[in-house]
Amino acid sequence: MARRSLPSFSDLWKQHEKLYVDIFSIAIAQLAEKNTCPSGDEDEISEQLCPVLNSVCFEEGKKRNCEIRTPDWEKPIQPVINKELKRGKIGKRPDFTCKCHNPFASHAKEHEIALHVECKRLGEPTSRTWILNKNYVNNGIKRFDSRIHKYGKRAYSGMMIGYIISMEPEQILNEVNEWQQKQMPQNPKLSFQFANPPVFKEKQNLNRKNVKPKRFHLIHLWVDFRN
Repeated sequence: MARRSLPSFSDLWKQHEKLYVDIFSIAIAQLAEKNTCPSGDEDEISEQLCPVLNSVCFEEGKKRNCEIRTPDWEKPIQPVINKELKRGKIGKRPDFTCKCHNPFASHAKEHEIALHVECKRLGEPTSRTWILNKNYVNNGIKRFDSRIHKYGKRAYSGMMIGYIISMEPEQILNEVNEWQQKQMPQNPKLSFQFANPPVFKEKQNLNRKNVKPKRFHLIHLWVDFRN
């Protein structure tokens, strides 16, 4: 009888990633159904998402007969080695953190790996200086390859969530890709299929310069909150 091969951490991470892509997809769709166009900035919208995520994790856990931990909202990236200490200063805060236990870790710093989620609004500029689609790139995508933020550090993947509050999705996509070309020309363009609203999904394979691992993919979930 052939022996079953044990899963690797890469396999466990893929399961972890798929689980939370499913969780967030369900949750943002439910939020869109409950509240077509949430008011406030992305922090306020993400806060409204928290109880929905809690409910979805509870219900999906019952369906799948497993424990699903609710993502942590606004949790600072914790130092795991002395070199990462910041003299008591609060570290950078991804919008959501979904930790994965690594039973294959050979060092304590690899004991838990976090799937980081960053959320931004998408659509028309809200002022002359606050350009949402530019912000999605500069203060969103860029943070997954930033020496300062280091989102997705030690992880194989991360997630961006776009809250569409105005404009046609195709226009938003064009502007996001234009800003990427200006700010991060090495990044491949995004290419969504806007066929099944309210949630649209795309995966972007990145070759990071400033954060390890260098090979990294960023999952984009956009949700349409327009009336």
